[in-house]
Amino acid sequence: MKEYYSVISDITVTFEVLAFLLMLFIYKHSGITLSFVHKPSLKTPQDHQIYSCFICAFLGPIFSLLGNQLAYDLIALSMEVIDRRQVFYVALMCHIFFFMLTAYIFHRLRGCRFSLIARICMYLMWLMMTMNYAQLVLRGYFDVNFLYEHDVYGVFIVFSNAVIAIILLSYSIRYVFVNIYNKSQ
Repeated sequence: MKEYYSVISDITVTFEVLAFLLMLFIYKHSGITLSFVHKPSLKTPQDHQIYSCFICAFLGPIFSLLGNQLAYDLIALSMEVIDRRQVFYVALMCHIFFFMLTAYIFHRLRGCRFSLIARICMYLMWLMMTMNYAQLVLRGYFDVNFLYEHDVYGVFIVFSNAVIAIILLSYSIRYVFVNIYNKSQ
């Protein structure tokens, strides 16, 4: 089953990179200044939405690649099993928290409101952090492997990451076809 998670994770990162490239194209086409602190260039609600989705598409592949590498490195640690589990789940919770904090800071620096897409991404990240906390308590302290043995944890994390990637990619594709392609015809 772990091989499937690895393949799905690679596909998810690919979708996130495609979403980022499309958002970069949209950002360039919209005429908004590519800056993280230049507030006056966000004039309309659509500008806020584009910037907010761009932030999520920008941070998504970076944090996914870093998170995958972090997970592989933490699994390879030579420690007691319980200690390694505790370090693993705490590190993943911190990693998710830093993603959420970075997204919040980038939105606040520019004075941007969170779009619906960004809020969904943040809610899913919060749920993933909660699932990691549950695993920390269950597997790290009580050595109860219920969520792990029945693949609830793995399926939930992979599904959440895939949903975030698909939402970002679908918004980008829809925006390109509705606002750029249809206007050119």
